[in-house]
Order: sequence, then C-alpha cells, then structure tokens
Amino acid sequence: MFAGLLSNPLLAACEATTYDETARLDKVYDGDTIRLTDGRKVRIIAVNTPEMAYKERPSQPLAEEASQALNQLFQASKLVYLKYGKDRRDRYNRYLAHVFTDQGKNVAAELIRAGHGFAILVPPNDWKYDCYFKQDRQASNEKRGVWAQPHYQPRQATDLDRKMTGFQLVEGGVDRIGQAKKSLWLDLAPLFSVKLQRHNLKYFENQPIESLIGKRIRVRGWASYYYGKLRMTVGHPAMMEILE
Repeated sequence: MFAGLLSNPLLAACEATTYDETARLDKVYDGDTIRLTDGRKVRIIAVNTPEMAYKERPSQPLAEEASQALNQLFQASKLVYLKYGKDRRDRYNRYLAHVFTDQGKNVAAELIRAGHGFAILVPPNDWKYDCYFKQDRQASNEKRGVWAQPHYQPRQATDLDRKMTGFQLVEGGVDRIGQAKKSLWLDLAPLFSVKLQRHNLKYFENQPIESLIGKRIRVRGWASYYYGKLRMTVGHPAMMEILE
C-alpha cells in the first residue's frame, strides 16, 4: 500500500497491505505504549523499549529517547493504523497491535532498527516476526542505541542475583532440563532457569529441547524472582539464540 514511501528494503519487508482499524493518536506513554483518542491503550507488538520512570523507580537508560522517537514518527500525522495480534489484549487489558503511521511505516520495526528497543515475540502474536528480528540483528551488528549501552549488555546467568528482575538478555550453559506437568525448565545456573511451557513446544519442533544440554544459549525476556530463583519464560525460539 505504501511501499513507494519505504526506502529501506529491510524495513519495507515489515510493511502490511491491510489493516484492521484506523484510529488517532492521543498520547505516547513510552517507547512501546500509546493511547488513542477514544481512551484505549495499545501495547505495540514485537518491540520492548526501556522503561520510563514510575513512582520511585527512575527511568532506564535511553527510555526518554525511545519515547521521543515514537512521538517523532507521528509528527506529520496523528493517524494510527492498527493490525491486531491473534491475542488482542494482554493481562493489563491493553490492546495488542502492530502499529503503522499514515506513511506505512511499521513503528516497531523503525524503533528496533534504530536501537530504541529489542525485538520480542510473545506467542501467538508472531506475524512477520522474522522481519522484526532482522532489524534487531542489524541494530546489534551496528551497535545502535541499546546495543551500545552497558546497562543492556547480556548478563551471565551465574552472575545474577535476586534483584535482577525485569527485561534482560541472559547467557549461560544449559546444565540440565527439568520436567513438570505443564512446562520444561532449562537450568543455566543455580539461581536462574528458563521456563518453556508445553503448549508452546510446537514452535520448537526444529530445535529439539533435549539437544540444548551442554550448549550455551542467550535468552531474552522478563525475569522474575519466586521460589528462590530467577525465572524467565520463553515462548518461542526467536527469543533464544544458541551461541557458538
């Protein structure tokens, strides 16, 4: 629809030919969340940007830059084109959508490509995920934004402590695989495990989980502390990289 306006072939691959809805932007909360004029909050699919300040918690590095970059994408027009995910809402009742400008720019792809955030995939919202992760690899290779910021460099699983919660990249060797009724657990360190829910194992058909024992991996996602360990749920192989 807007292919002629997209000069970067890599970014052009993330465009959409149809949309579910046209709306109007009212407010940018941060780099990955907006409010529409009808009051709905929209969490932009495929990207996670640094957190803005909230109550006593200070802003993360580059959070302001990500928010400003998102605002800038809508300077010419406040029209917002939405392509909803298979899951339309999250647990916070925000709408989940791929967001586009009136020029056809894929907002998440633009932010990821510029290093304002990381590509993410939360099943089943996997539309064109390969395109988003190509932007992510390009930004990483060029050390753009978050990829050049020490705060966001991958952490070693063995160096984590209970306070290191939230979104991050973690590296470590898979020591063992634990079995539970609804999930598998990859133990990377005494204090850190990766949770794979069994209903998402269909996405891992080309990467047998058992083959990961003894390999070093890098995972990205949200770590939380409970039952004496940091745990990170990974729902798709795009969120996991096998390191050479």
